[in-house]
Amino acid sequence: MTKPVYYILYALITLLAAPLEASDVSDAINAMRAGNFAEAYCVLKPYAESGDAEAQYNIGWMYLNGYGLMMNDSKALEWWRRASDQGYTDASFSIAMLYSLGEGQVDRDMDKAIEYYLMAVEDGHEDANMIVRSMLARDDKSIRQRKQEIVRTYGYLLGPLFDVKVERANLRRKPSLESKIVTVLNQGEVMVELSAKGKWMQVGVLKSGEVAWIYKSLLQPHVLTNRSF
Repeated sequence: MTKPVYYILYALITLLAAPLEASDVSDAINAMRAGNFAEAYCVLKPYAESGDAEAQYNIGWMYLNGYGLMMNDSKALEWWRRASDQGYTDASFSIAMLYSLGEGQVDRDMDKAIEYYLMAVEDGHEDANMIVRSMLARDDKSIRQRKQEIVRTYGYLLGPLFDVKVERANLRRKPSLESKIVTVLNQGEVMVELSAKGKWMQVGVLKSGEVAWIYKSLLQPHVLTNRSF
Protein backbone atom coordinates (compact mmCIF):
# COMPACT_ATOMS: atom_id res chain seq x y z
CA MET A 1 0.00 0.00 0.00
CA THR A 2 1.56 3.30 -1.06
CA LYS A 3 0.60 6.44 0.79
CA PRO A 4 -0.11 9.69 -1.08
CA VAL A 5 3.01 11.82 -1.47
CA TYR A 6 1.50 14.73 0.46
CA TYR A 7 0.83 12.45 3.43
CA ILE A 8 4.48 11.42 3.62
CA LEU A 9 5.69 14.98 3.02
CA TYR A 10 3.44 16.26 5.80
CA ALA A 11 4.88 13.66 8.15
CA LEU A 12 8.46 14.61 7.33
CA ILE A 13 7.78 18.34 7.62
CA THR A 14 6.08 17.80 10.97
CA LEU A 15 8.98 15.78 12.32
CA LEU A 16 11.60 18.24 11.11
CA ALA A 17 9.68 21.14 12.61
CA ALA A 18 9.27 19.50 16.01
CA PRO A 19 10.89 21.51 18.79
CA LEU A 20 14.00 19.89 20.22
CA GLU A 21 13.97 19.39 23.97
CA ALA A 22 16.31 17.61 26.37
CA SER A 23 14.17 14.50 26.69
CA ASP A 24 14.13 10.91 25.60
CA VAL A 25 11.12 11.65 23.37
CA SER A 26 13.09 14.29 21.49
CA ASP A 27 16.01 11.89 21.18
CA ALA A 28 13.64 9.33 19.66
CA ILE A 29 12.37 11.89 17.17
CA ASN A 30 15.94 12.67 16.21
CA ALA A 31 16.55 8.96 15.70
CA MET A 32 13.48 8.81 13.47
CA ARG A 33 14.79 11.72 11.40
CA ALA A 34 18.02 9.79 10.95
CA GLY A 35 16.14 6.69 9.82
CA ASN A 36 16.80 4.73 13.02
CA PHE A 37 13.19 3.65 13.35
CA ALA A 38 13.71 0.63 15.59
CA GLU A 39 15.58 2.76 18.11
CA ALA A 40 12.92 5.46 17.93
CA TYR A 41 10.09 3.00 18.47
CA CYS A 42 11.75 1.36 21.47
CA VAL A 43 12.14 4.75 23.13
CA LEU A 44 8.73 6.14 22.18
CA LYS A 45 6.59 3.11 23.03
CA PRO A 46 6.83 3.24 26.86
CA TYR A 47 6.30 7.01 26.84
CA ALA A 48 3.27 6.62 24.58
CA GLU A 49 1.81 3.90 26.77
CA SER A 50 2.26 6.08 29.84
CA GLY A 51 0.33 8.92 28.20
CA ASP A 52 2.86 11.17 26.47
CA ALA A 53 0.87 12.78 23.64
CA GLU A 54 3.90 13.65 21.51
CA ALA A 55 5.13 10.06 21.67
CA GLN A 56 1.64 8.78 20.81
CA TYR A 57 1.45 11.10 17.84
CA ASN A 58 4.81 10.05 16.43
CA ILE A 59 4.12 6.34 16.87
CA GLY A 60 0.96 6.96 14.87
CA TRP A 61 3.05 8.32 12.00
CA MET A 62 5.37 5.32 12.20
CA TYR A 63 2.42 2.98 11.77
CA LEU A 64 0.86 5.04 8.99
CA ASN A 65 3.98 5.20 6.84
CA GLY A 66 5.66 1.94 7.82
CA TYR A 67 8.61 3.57 9.56
CA GLY A 68 10.17 0.37 10.90
CA LEU A 69 6.72 -1.12 11.42
CA MET A 70 4.14 -2.76 9.21
CA MET A 71 1.81 -0.13 7.76
CA ASN A 72 -1.39 -0.13 9.78
CA ASP A 73 -3.86 2.76 9.49
CA SER A 74 -6.05 1.50 12.31
CA LYS A 75 -3.06 1.43 14.68
CA ALA A 76 -2.15 4.95 13.57
CA LEU A 77 -5.72 6.04 14.29
CA GLU A 78 -5.64 4.41 17.72
CA TRP A 79 -2.51 6.27 18.79
CA TRP A 80 -3.63 9.57 17.27
CA ARG A 81 -6.94 9.36 19.11
CA ARG A 82 -5.08 9.02 22.40
CA ALA A 83 -3.01 12.09 21.58
CA SER A 84 -6.01 14.05 20.29
CA ASP A 85 -7.96 13.30 23.46
CA GLN A 86 -5.20 15.13 25.31
CA GLY A 87 -5.52 18.16 23.04
CA TYR A 88 -2.59 17.38 20.75
CA THR A 89 -3.69 19.42 17.73
CA ASP A 90 -1.53 17.78 15.06
CA ALA A 91 -3.06 14.45 16.03
CA SER A 92 -6.58 15.82 15.54
CA PHE A 93 -5.61 17.13 12.13
CA SER A 94 -3.97 13.83 11.16
CA ILE A 95 -7.13 11.93 12.12
CA ALA A 96 -9.17 14.30 9.97
CA MET A 97 -6.88 13.66 7.00
CA LEU A 98 -7.07 9.91 7.54
CA TYR A 99 -10.87 9.94 7.56
CA SER A 100 -10.91 12.25 4.54
CA LEU A 101 -8.84 9.85 2.44
CA GLY A 102 -10.30 6.59 3.73
CA GLU A 103 -7.38 4.35 2.89
CA GLY A 104 -6.27 1.01 4.27
CA GLN A 105 -8.13 -0.22 7.33
CA VAL A 106 -9.89 3.11 8.00
CA ASP A 107 -13.00 3.82 5.94
CA ARG A 108 -13.63 7.27 4.54
CA ASP A 109 -15.97 9.18 6.85
CA MET A 110 -16.32 12.88 6.11
CA ASP A 111 -18.58 13.53 9.09
CA LYS A 112 -15.83 12.37 11.43
CA ALA A 113 -13.19 14.13 9.35
CA ILE A 114 -15.00 17.44 9.66
CA GLU A 115 -15.36 17.04 13.43
CA TYR A 116 -11.62 16.57 13.79
CA TYR A 117 -10.83 19.41 11.35
CA LEU A 118 -12.98 21.69 13.49
CA MET A 119 -11.22 20.54 16.66
CA ALA A 120 -7.95 21.52 15.01
CA VAL A 121 -9.41 24.85 13.84
CA GLU A 122 -10.32 25.67 17.45
CA ASP A 123 -6.69 25.11 18.39
CA GLY A 124 -5.44 27.38 15.62
CA HIS A 125 -4.18 24.74 13.18
CA GLU A 126 -3.53 26.64 9.93
CA ASP A 127 -3.89 23.68 7.55
CA ALA A 128 -7.20 22.66 9.13
CA ASN A 129 -8.34 26.25 8.85
CA MET A 130 -7.45 26.37 5.16
CA ILE A 131 -9.25 23.10 4.42
CA VAL A 132 -12.48 24.08 6.19
CA ARG A 133 -12.47 27.52 4.57
CA SER A 134 -11.95 25.93 1.15
CA MET A 135 -14.78 23.46 1.70
CA LEU A 136 -17.14 26.27 2.65
CA ALA A 137 -16.07 28.40 -0.31
CA ARG A 138 -16.67 25.68 -2.89
CA ASP A 139 -19.87 24.47 -1.19
CA ASP A 140 -18.45 20.98 -0.74
CA LYS A 141 -21.29 18.48 -0.45
CA SER A 142 -19.77 16.87 2.63
CA ILE A 143 -20.07 20.13 4.57
CA ARG A 144 -23.14 21.61 2.92
CA GLN A 145 -25.69 20.56 5.54
CA ARG A 146 -23.59 22.09 8.31
CA LYS A 147 -22.35 25.14 6.45
CA GLN A 148 -24.34 27.78 8.29
CA GLU A 149 -23.71 26.21 11.68
CA ILE A 150 -19.96 26.10 11.02
CA VAL A 151 -19.81 29.72 9.88
CA ARG A 152 -21.78 30.87 12.93
CA THR A 153 -19.67 28.85 15.36
CA TYR A 154 -16.18 28.90 13.85
CA GLY A 155 -16.29 31.74 11.33
CA TYR A 156 -14.39 34.19 13.51
CA LEU A 157 -11.44 31.74 13.48
CA LEU A 158 -11.35 31.02 9.77
CA GLY A 159 -9.89 34.16 8.25
CA PRO A 160 -9.83 37.97 8.13
CA LEU A 161 -12.98 39.61 9.47
CA PHE A 162 -14.80 42.50 7.82
CA ASP A 163 -17.95 44.46 8.48
CA VAL A 164 -20.33 46.46 6.32
CA LYS A 165 -19.32 50.13 6.29
CA VAL A 166 -22.39 51.46 4.42
CA GLU A 167 -25.96 51.65 5.62
CA ARG A 168 -27.14 48.73 3.48
CA ALA A 169 -25.27 46.20 1.32
CA ASN A 170 -26.46 43.45 -1.01
CA LEU A 171 -25.14 39.93 -0.57
CA ARG A 172 -25.27 38.10 -3.91
CA ARG A 173 -25.22 34.46 -4.94
CA LYS A 174 -22.39 35.00 -7.44
CA PRO A 175 -19.72 37.70 -7.93
CA SER A 176 -21.78 39.79 -10.32
CA LEU A 177 -24.16 42.75 -10.08
CA GLU A 178 -26.55 40.74 -12.23
CA SER A 179 -26.58 37.83 -9.76
CA LYS A 180 -29.54 37.20 -7.47
CA ILE A 181 -29.53 39.04 -4.13
CA VAL A 182 -29.40 36.53 -1.29
CA THR A 183 -30.04 39.04 1.47
CA VAL A 184 -29.44 42.67 2.41
CA LEU A 185 -26.99 43.34 5.23
CA ASN A 186 -27.07 46.25 7.63
CA GLN A 187 -24.15 48.46 8.58
CA GLY A 188 -21.82 46.78 11.05
CA GLU A 189 -22.69 43.20 10.05
CA VAL A 190 -19.57 41.06 10.59
CA MET A 191 -18.32 38.44 8.14
CA VAL A 192 -15.27 36.29 7.44
CA GLU A 193 -13.48 36.25 4.11
CA LEU A 194 -13.55 32.83 2.44
CA SER A 195 -12.25 33.70 -1.03
CA ALA A 196 -11.99 36.61 -3.45
CA LYS A 197 -12.46 37.26 -7.14
CA GLY A 198 -11.56 40.63 -8.59
CA LYS A 199 -13.58 43.32 -6.82
CA TRP A 200 -15.72 40.73 -5.06
CA MET A 201 -15.29 38.82 -1.81
CA GLN A 202 -16.94 35.55 -0.87
CA VAL A 203 -17.89 35.76 2.78
CA GLY A 204 -19.55 33.87 5.58
CA VAL A 205 -21.84 36.07 7.66
CA LEU A 206 -21.19 35.30 11.31
CA LYS A 207 -24.70 36.05 12.54
CA SER A 208 -26.70 34.11 9.94
CA GLY A 209 -24.12 31.66 8.61
CA GLU A 210 -24.99 32.69 5.05
CA VAL A 211 -22.23 32.19 2.46
CA ALA A 212 -22.35 34.48 -0.59
CA TRP A 213 -20.59 37.32 -2.42
CA ILE A 214 -20.31 41.03 -1.66
CA TYR A 215 -18.61 43.97 -3.35
CA LYS A 216 -15.32 44.67 -1.56
CA SER A 217 -15.76 48.44 -1.52
CA LEU A 218 -18.75 48.04 0.80
CA LEU A 219 -16.58 46.51 3.52
CA GLN A 220 -13.96 47.58 6.03
CA PRO A 221 -11.67 45.52 8.28
CA HIS A 222 -13.42 44.53 11.47
CA VAL A 223 -11.91 45.74 14.74
CA LEU A 224 -12.14 43.05 17.39
CA THR A 225 -13.60 44.11 20.72
CA ASN A 226 -14.86 42.27 23.75
CA ARG A 227 -18.37 42.67 22.39
CA SER A 228 -17.67 41.62 18.81
CA PHE A 229 -19.42 38.25 19.11
